[in-house]
Amino acid sequence: MTMTAKARLLQERSELMWALRAQLRAFGSLEMSPPCVVACPGMEPHLDAFEVVSKHSALSLSVEEREVASRRRWLHTSPEHALKRLLGEGLSKVYALTPCFRDEPPSRTHNPEFTMLEWYERGLSLEGLMRQCEVLISTLAERAWRLIEERPEGLTQQDQARLHSLKKGDFERLSVREAFVRYAGVDLERAREAGALKRAALDAGLSPRALEGDLSWDEVYFQLFLDLVEPHLGRGRPTLLYDFPASQSALARLKPGAPQWALRFELFIEGLELANAFDELSDPREQRARFEAERAERGLMGVVQYPIDEELLKALPRMGDCVGIAMGVERLLMCLLGVDEISELISQPWAHP
Repeated sequence: MTMTAKARLLQERSELMWALRAQLRAFGSLEMSPPCVVACPGMEPHLDAFEVVSKHSALSLSVEEREVASRRRWLHTSPEHALKRLLGEGLSKVYALTPCFRDEPPSRTHNPEFTMLEWYERGLSLEGLMRQCEVLISTLAERAWRLIEERPEGLTQQDQARLHSLKKGDFERLSVREAFVRYAGVDLERAREAGALKRAALDAGLSPRALEGDLSWDEVYFQLFLDLVEPHLGRGRPTLLYDFPASQSALARLKPGAPQWALRFELFIEGLELANAFDELSDPREQRARFEAERAERGLMGVVQYPIDEELLKALPRMGDCVGIAMGVERLLMCLLGVDEISELISQPWAHP
């Protein structure tokens, strides 16, 4: 029986997943199996989880057991909390390749159910994690090259051009501040107030309509980033964008001596964000304060306010200094295999059950 183009892509996906696991094993990382159903799916204001409803009977349970069983639960948006709690148990290098779920409309680059790769390592620097990214992707690009050579049409010039920079493993490193100066002509250090950044955005050419209303600094920042900066990132060779504004620190530490910046980076290939990495915050008081601020923001937005993960906060002091990264697997495979739609790499995509 002749293999369809879809089946061939899924076969190539499988081969690359094995290569991915082999490289993570070479890093010394252990694969973990975090739960998909959780009581605390995270607190990021712009990420929504799918709620899971259980219909099992609790009549035979004790009062305490019924209280636990009756808690609301969601499909996780990321295995981050679970993996960090394992670091708190004494493991030093862990990863998960797991389905994740985010209640966002399907698009060319997003499926509400997708595969996430996350790995965490104690004692590694953010620069060390950048080098691991380069090694992982260059290794997978070599394997993708050989797989594509086996296609009926073989390796085209377009394939060679796409994979060449990925195989080299020589990624551009660019700070957020440098990127805004280069692509938008805006110096974030000189526009620390919302009004100043809004004026700079107008001077940069953003539409006044896009900046109407009493926008916060972050809202203006994101408008600038999405319109003028992000489309240029990773063109020609991958870009590691680092040192983000402190207001977007999430679960990252702030930069010593320059607390206006957070120790995190994102990976971009051809204008597409593939990964998000942190020098992980291990101070439970600071993390609680951030969770509470994000929870309040979700309340103002009128969306579900998820519970704070108390078990994660207990684990943070035992976690030690570590870094971690989350990478969208299908997005990476799109770049490696020359696929335009994420649905081509999913056996039963959301829009076609």
